[in-house]
This record gives sequence, C-alpha cells and structure tokens, in this order.
Amino acid sequence: MAQGFALRVVTDAPATTEPATGSRPAPDPPRVSVIIPTFNRAPYLARALDALREQTLAASAFEVIVVDDGSSDDTAAVLARAWPLALRSVRQTNQGPAAARNAGIALARAEIILFIDDDVVPAPDLVARHLQAHAEPGRVVIGRMAPPLGRQPFWAEWELRTLERQYAQMVGGIFEPTPRQFYTANASVRRADLERAGMFDVRYRRAEDVELAYRLEEGGATFVFLPDACVLHDTPRSFSNWMAMAGQYGQYDVLLSRQGGRRWTLDILAEEFVEARHPALQAVARLTVGHRRRSAAVRRLAPLAIGGADALRLRRVALAGCGALFNLLYWHAFCEEFGGRVAFWDAVRTSRATRALSAAEAAK
Repeated sequence: MAQGFALRVVTDAPATTEPATGSRPAPDPPRVSVIIPTFNRAPYLARALDALREQTLAASAFEVIVVDDGSSDDTAAVLARAWPLALRSVRQTNQGPAAARNAGIALARAEIILFIDDDVVPAPDLVARHLQAHAEPGRVVIGRMAPPLGRQPFWAEWELRTLERQYAQMVGGIFEPTPRQFYTANASVRRADLERAGMFDVRYRRAEDVELAYRLEEGGATFVFLPDACVLHDTPRSFSNWMAMAGQYGQYDVLLSRQGGRRWTLDILAEEFVEARHPALQAVARLTVGHRRRSAAVRRLAPLAIGGADALRLRRVALAGCGALFNLLYWHAFCEEFGGRVAFWDAVRTSRATRALSAAEAAK
C-alpha cells in the first residue's frame, strides 16, 4: 500500500473577492472530473491542489472542480492562482457538502467522478488508479485514507486506526466493501450512476456519502476497494468538532433508518452493540444512553480523563477512551433522535431478537 509520499505545502496568497477558473482548460472532454467541496480551509485546499499537479495521468485527461461552500477565509485567493490544471471553481452560499458536491457534478464534463476532500493529499497515481478501476461499468470505487506523516492528535489517530482496521479486514476478505465504507474523501462513481441514484441528499450535513451509497447499492452498483488508490488524510478537526461529529452520525443514522424501508439498519446497530463492543462499554451505555444528565457528565468528564491519559503518554489508554466516548456520544444522539430511551432500547432488543430468529431459521 502506498503510504509515505511527500507532502508539499503551498503558502497563502492575498485574498480576493472573486473565484476564478484555471488558466489551462483541457481542449478535449476529460476522462475524470475531480470534485472538491471546501469551506474555510484555504491552506489545506492549496496543498490538495498542489498534489494534483503531480498526477501521473496527463493533465489534459482530468479536470478539477472546486466548490467553495461560502468560505470567509483566503479560499478565493487560492483559487485565483494560475494552477497548471484544468481547474474550475464555483462559489455558493453555505449549504453543506451534499449540496456542494451536487453543484460540482452539475459542472463536471467527465464520465467518471472522483470525490476527494479538501484536507487530503492525493498520491501521484490516485486519479489514474480510479480511472483504471472503472474499466468495468457499475462500479463504486473506494480508495484508502492513509495516516499522514508525523504524530497526530489522539482523536485523529483513533479515527485513522479505525479506518485502517476496516481496510485490513476488506483486504483480508473478512468482509466485502459496503456502502458504510463509501467515504467521499477518496471515492469515485460514474456520473450516470450518480444521476440514476438521485445525487446527494442535501438534508444530510453528515453521512451524506453513506446515504447515497445505499441508493447506489439499491440500484445494482458493485463496491470495490482499492488499497493502492491512496490519499493522506491530515484533518484539521479539533477534539470538540470530533465529539460533535459522533453525535451527528447518530442523528443522521436515524434519518437513514427511516428512509426507503431501511429499518434494517437498526439490526446493524444492535449487532455491533452486542458482538463488537466490550461488555464494560455496553454496561456504561445502558447506564447513560438516554439519560441526559448522565450523558452530559460523560461528555464533560471523559475528555478530561482521555486528555490526561494522553498528557501522561498513555496513548493506548487515550485511544481506548476515544473509542468508548465516540460510541457513547453516537448512541446518545441516536437515542435522542429516535424518540427517547425506552424506544431506543426496545428497538435494540427487538433487532437482536429478529437477527437471532433469522439465524436460527437459517441453521435449520
């Protein structure tokens, strides 16, 4: 797996007020459209664009479309530079990543759409590998987000390690790629398949990629994981933003479970709770999830304990604490959105019973 390619950082330029298109448009329709939504991450966006200059695929074979989702920093200045890319940009009022990606798709000229985030650094062969993977139609191609060089904050390291475990399990054949691994920090789809699925749902401000992936799967798409289609993921997310993200995933997973007859997603939650979470974490969850005061205490005290462990160089303890805290915040938000403690735990018990009955019948 590619992992150790170099990061190149471009310094900021003075701000301008107008977004600009690139100075070298491709003379023929490109084969790949790389779409990057961005919001107030000018230095990271510059770094991503700088890496796209180094692609092994000819610059005329792909275009880059940046959708500025209402940034108030130096994003316009970054886009105004004379990048040696077929670069186009558009600015919109802040509407979230789903709306931004839809705007990018509307501008795209290529058949293959490659989504990356503004906080990643693409490997030099990223675009070429995604293009090659679409030799067969109907594929949804998932690339790898690799850890960046250097030590990361404990919450970022936990997130990246969690991804690495999933990648290793897919490579090892433990499970096949699913919509739950479709992260638009590094993924590609044919434009026709996106349009047939109905594009991104703009109601989602988080998990909009996974929600779309379920619709792609329902339309017959095949999911493929390419471990060598790699980006470095060096997120600027703070600890408080990381905690908020856990709750957002819980809220939007409730919406997902209510759409399109997908109540079976509750079965996944129940299975993971029982089979993939430590008994001690399950016990804490039963004591706190759905209880606002107890959950508030967890939200207040757990970060102090985790941060203290990291300060004492007990990184393994801090990482374990991150896993527990993320799950508790996710479950509590899911519970609140789902309708409260009684409804939530009843649903978990019902889903467990349904899965057990199905397994017993299948074994007959």
